[in-house]
Amino acid sequence: MIDLQKLREMPLFTGLPEERWRWLCNNLAEVSTRAGEVLVSEGETSAGFFVLLAGEFVITKLSNGQQILVERRIAPTFFGGVSLLTGTLPLTTLKAETQSCGVRLSEPVFRELLMCCESFSKIIFRSVAARYIDLETLVHNQEKMAALGMLAAGLAHELNNPASAVARAADRARQALDLLHDSALAFSRSALPHEALSVLDALSRRNAMGEFPQGALRQSEAEQMLSVWLARQGGESPWLMAPCLVASGITPDDLRPLAASLNPEQFNAGIRWLGATLELGSIMDEAKRGAARISDIVKAMKSYSYMDQAPQQEVDIHEGIEDTLTIMHHKLKQGVTVKRDYDRCLPRLTVYGSELNQVWTNIIDNAADAMSGRGDITVRTCRQGDYVVVEITDNGPGIPPEIQSRLFDPFFTTKPPGKGTGLGLDIAYRTVVNRHSGTIRVISRPGETTFQVCLPLLGNRKTPG
Repeated sequence: MIDLQKLREMPLFTGLPEERWRWLCNNLAEVSTRAGEVLVSEGETSAGFFVLLAGEFVITKLSNGQQILVERRIAPTFFGGVSLLTGTLPLTTLKAETQSCGVRLSEPVFRELLMCCESFSKIIFRSVAARYIDLETLVHNQEKMAALGMLAAGLAHELNNPASAVARAADRARQALDLLHDSALAFSRSALPHEALSVLDALSRRNAMGEFPQGALRQSEAEQMLSVWLARQGGESPWLMAPCLVASGITPDDLRPLAASLNPEQFNAGIRWLGATLELGSIMDEAKRGAARISDIVKAMKSYSYMDQAPQQEVDIHEGIEDTLTIMHHKLKQGVTVKRDYDRCLPRLTVYGSELNQVWTNIIDNAADAMSGRGDITVRTCRQGDYVVVEITDNGPGIPPEIQSRLFDPFFTTKPPGKGTGLGLDIAYRTVVNRHSGTIRVISRPGETTFQVCLPLLGNRKTPG
């Protein structure tokens, strides 16, 4: 049973004339919900305008596969006006937290009240504006946190490989050091002639010079050939010595002068020392490469976020793009080829660096998704008059013409529910247009989609509002 007195006392309806109130009473529908029952589902057809007279509802929004709480609404209150006013599907899900009851107004009744009752329409528009801002702010923050989480997960994956390489190198280094110690003792006892020592010293430096690159098949064949040759010379464990020798480009021809001038004991001592030395050098190079990769990733992340710097910086636009590509390497490396066409003569820009990098992240991330992780992305930069232009082009399926005008609208997305909030390009638009007084647009046809960002040079820059 509808409590009409309680309904009449709500500010929403106190301004209704008596005649209009009676009309409204004849056009209400009673709504009762059990705890846990969903009244309105996000993305589904709107069921009308609801006035809650008793009970409590929770409002949630699907973001990255999870329902995030937007707010709790306790009676007396109302909801459903946003989708009716905008003609869009509901942006949130309404679920009863407790046993609840209220009334439902159909869309025609709702619109009639908007037209004929000023007090009703003012409350509705104020409420809708406030809720829309609150929702947008909440999901903007959620979008940024989700993006940060994805970047963190990607960076953890990227850091894992070089970190594991460094750990493996450390384990192997201990073993190689023991081998070097034993071989050095045998080496010192063998009394090698001075000429042989000079040859061995020269061969031991080849690993540091990084010469003699070979393919995997050719290297395997070379290892087999050298192992057989060493065995014929009476070498100890030739299958262990051959790989590190071949990796440094050492062949039987390099070792024949030693074999001819040394006795078997001296030759074995020299080869063991040479192999241990080259192996330890190779391990140290591997550890150095892993550490350098870790350093590059950390440096890129620090530069990407402009950590410990003022909000605005004078930057080379290409450095921000390259930092973004480094941070997103985990997503691109499976099948996306990035091509660069940079105008290196572009002047430096004073920008909000970390925010602008988020623009590149959102556009590149969308491009990779559009191509299902496989295709080409081309990044071009140039100068057009008083503007620096950045174009990011992918060879994905393209964007249908009928939705291109809505791409930068808040909450608009072509991805399935939970896969995207529809705020990535909205954030990009706000950053470029509102923060940097620039422009951003999309040009798309099947097989080619280009997002063009134009940023004014310093002399043409407006102060962001």
